[in-house]
Amino acid sequence: MDPEISVIFAASRPPGVPQSKLRVKLLEEYNRKTLPSHESNINRIWGLRTEQNPKLYNGSKFRFHSLYTDNTSGEVTFGLGITGYKDFIGTNWADNAAELLESGRRDFSNSQAYMSDALGVGAFVQTADDCVIFIRRSQHVGEAQGLWDIPGGHPEPGEVKGGAARLEDIILTDMTDLDVRNELICSTIREIRDEINIPESELGEPYLIGLAKNNTSSGRPSAEFFVKCTLHSSKVMELYKAGGAEADESTGLKLVPLAEVMSLENTDMWKKMAPSAKGCVKMYTLMIDS
Repeated sequence: MDPEISVIFAASRPPGVPQSKLRVKLLEEYNRKTLPSHESNINRIWGLRTEQNPKLYNGSKFRFHSLYTDNTSGEVTFGLGITGYKDFIGTNWADNAAELLESGRRDFSNSQAYMSDALGVGAFVQTADDCVIFIRRSQHVGEAQGLWDIPGGHPEPGEVKGGAARLEDIILTDMTDLDVRNELICSTIREIRDEINIPESELGEPYLIGLAKNNTSSGRPSAEFFVKCTLHSSKVMELYKAGGAEADESTGLKLVPLAEVMSLENTDMWKKMAPSAKGCVKMYTLMIDS
């Protein structure tokens, strides 16, 4: 296994776990534990990062706490809390992240207790002519700048609450578990639409491939989904070049034949891929080989 990623869960059969089998449990107790001695450091780190990149903002995110599988029913349940992008940058990307991980082990027998662990989502998008979509991330995004990645981002509590993006405006008990489950699915489609410029009508139901940790960002988790696109790769490229709502987040698109994706770990491209993309590809190959 590539040291940059750790697979938490991989679907047992293609195309993955359907929406009907996904569940969410949203609880305040799943929020990040606060460490008083580190809170001022979060503000310091955020100030430095926003000075370097004024486009960053402290939007609300869902915090990954746990994942449970029911082998009998086939259901997969995400245990989620609430967090913010500032806390994510100030914990998972902190200069003393190793100390935070050790403090979590010491205080709660859980290395992630003090981490934001903002849940990401990504999509393994397969075109009608069996190519897989990768984008090169731009230099002004928050992480993995300049690397090849899959379309992705974050499910947003603000989307569930009708546009209330700020963390302080989010009340956890105002959101139902079903609404949050639906946002996991909708955010995946939304990211493909906005980053690649593919209409939602050309995208099939997302199936959960699995969940992996990004070890370069202190175990930050990302849920990866398989999505079938009805368009051929040439049309996808045409739409991408026309530009979508988030066209500034990438600088290039590559369409890799599915057969080549299955052996990407042995290529130079793998060395230039974001951990989230590596995790997605790895879980897809595990699913196909199972």
